[in-house]
Amino acid sequence: MSGSSSRVVSGGDRRALLTGIVAGLLNLLLVVVLYARDGYPTLESPAATAVLAVTTLLVGAIPMFVTVQTRLLTPGIGFLTLLIGATTLDLRTPAPEWGELDGYVIVEGPTHVGSYANRWYLWLGLLLYAGVLEFAVRRRYGIAENRLRDLPAIPSSRAGRLRIAAAGGVLIGIATALLVLESGIRPPLAATAVFVVAFAVALVPLVGLLERRLILPTLLFLALVPYLLVFEAFVTTDSPVHIFLFGPYAILLAAVGLLEAIVRSRFGE
Repeated sequence: MSGSSSRVVSGGDRRALLTGIVAGLLNLLLVVVLYARDGYPTLESPAATAVLAVTTLLVGAIPMFVTVQTRLLTPGIGFLTLLIGATTLDLRTPAPEWGELDGYVIVEGPTHVGSYANRWYLWLGLLLYAGVLEFAVRRRYGIAENRLRDLPAIPSSRAGRLRIAAAGGVLIGIATALLVLESGIRPPLAATAVFVVAFAVALVPLVGLLERRLILPTLLFLALVPYLLVFEAFVTTDSPVHIFLFGPYAILLAAVGLLEAIVRSRFGE
């Protein structure tokens, strides 16, 4: 009996690994094809091409592996949605025109596939955070909970629950800090403050879910924060100071969560 169970588990692990590899290769293939179509000079450098290959493989492989291995749907579905969206966006816009000035490569026109490939850390952060949110929702509300695999129960201790929430906050905090650094925030030390506000705005929904089953902070987070990050990734504003609005927004999420908790307590939930 135990041998059969072991074979089933290892078979599931192999399926997850194979699915992740296939997704990573698909992501890499599409990015390389679009890079070649748009004439990106990156492909002329072996080192840059190697980095591109590794990061695009990871963006496809990790979310799909997580989805198949744990049955959390959002990482895999989110990756496929992102891939289709980025590909469609690039194909529907004119190819950029490349040139050189004083030894520097210059470009005129949109570089959407470049933005998609270069912001790999943001996509991983968002997709994995979505998985943590889904985990919290499904565990707290019992939504197809029996289908989850290789995932722990919600910790009984507050410290354990806060560690999960903090891990989610770190994912968004690091991804956002790297994004604004790449966007050219000045001074670079300001990225530390960006990490703090992004960490806070991602922490609040998870704390609400894990501690009190609060759902409104999560809905408000999803309504704005991913949109702003995706917008910044593809548009790359000259000064991404609007990201600092995550600080006041975190306070708003906490206030809405408190209001939801009060209403629920008054109605006996």
